[in-house]
Amino acid sequence: MHYETRRKQILKQMARINCMEKGRLNEEYRERTRDGETVQLGPYYKYQRWEDGHNVSRRVPVTEAKQLRKAVEGYHEFDELAKEYAQVTIAMTRQSATDDSKKKPR
Repeated sequence: MHYETRRKQILKQMARINCMEKGRLNEEYRERTRDGETVQLGPYYKYQRWEDGHNVSRRVPVTEAKQLRKAVEGYHEFDELAKEYAQVTIAMTRQSATDDSKKKPR
């Protein structure tokens, strides 16, 4: 695939991401014993992120978890696309440099 075409595709994919949040959303379960039976409670959600060099976390209600998960996934997708964009641009730059060196007379 041509480098410029792939770069445009990546930018279009990035533009389709409508929500983002940095961090992680963890799903947790707890066990309790009731009447001699172990019962699993949950899920409970905890959102964690790095902010100003510190780990910040908070509990998230079930009603917010789905949207927050989508936002976290959006950020991770965007981050991966940005890395790919950089790789494609680097490859394009190197290809251009190689093409230029082949064109110069000795």
